[in-house]
Amino acid sequence: MSEQQLLSIVVPNDLRDDVVDVLAACDLVSGFSMSAMAGYSREHSQYDVREQVEGYRALCQFEVLHQRVDQDGLLACLRQAFTATAIRYWITPVLEHGHL
Repeated sequence: MSEQQLLSIVVPNDLRDDVVDVLAACDLVSGFSMSAMAGYSREHSQYDVREQVEGYRALCQFEVLHQRVDQDGLLACLRQAFTATAIRYWITPVLEHGHL
C-alpha cells in the first residue's frame, strides 16, 4: 500500500486566502492545488440570499498530497488556525502517482 494520501479540504471562498497562508506556512506541505467548486446541499439555512436563489454555495477545494505519517501534523496545522470554523475534509489513499 502506498504511503501517500490526498487531503481534500472544502472551505467557503472567504476563507480561501487564510487556508493558502496556513498551507504555505506548514513545513509538512511541499505544495497543493486549489480549485473553485459549487457546493449543493439540502440544508439551505446557512446560505445567503444569492446562494438560496442560485441553489448552491461557491466554495474552494484544496488538495494536498502528503505522506501518511504527516497526516496528524498536517491536520493540526489546520485545526490550530481554524479553531472557530468547521472545515470539511477527507483523506483518500493514493494508489500511485508520478510524472508522465
